[in-house]
Amino acid sequence: MEEYFAVISLLIASLLVFIQVVLRYAFNNSLVWSEEIARYLIIWLVLIGSSIAVREKAHATVDAVVAFLPPLPKRIFSIIANLMGIAFCFILVRSGTITVSNVVEFGNVTPAVGIPMAIPYLSLPIGGALMLYRFIQLLFEDVASLNQIRKVESSSVEERAEK
Repeated sequence: MEEYFAVISLLIASLLVFIQVVLRYAFNNSLVWSEEIARYLIIWLVLIGSSIAVREKAHATVDAVVAFLPPLPKRIFSIIANLMGIAFCFILVRSGTITVSNVVEFGNVTPAVGIPMAIPYLSLPIGGALMLYRFIQLLFEDVASLNQIRKVESSSVEERAEK
């Protein structure tokens, strides 16, 4: 579902920007609303795309030290990183929700299109909630694999002790 939204919003934003450039330079005319809609679509794309990146473990990481660790410490560091991601997402969802409620309370609308500003700002709590969900999934996967690593290591220690 996330991929469909990301692809569609990227296509629409790209198309709007292309049309805007053609109209501006070829016909010396422009659409007032196209840049605003493209901007809001890209904001939604980035936050939804961040959820996809969490799921695919595609976020930029600094793993110069972690890459050389054995499996058990590597998994522990991954769990710590996921917990930090979860904390960040809680903050993002909370602050985004507060921002959306403030915007709704004041009745702000976008300048060119006139839609409620809550719609662009909703990308914060929704994107944060999707990332939170993905970080929790990764945390469960890491904990499950941590248990498997422990079992493998304990069985290999027992095998060595028997020999």
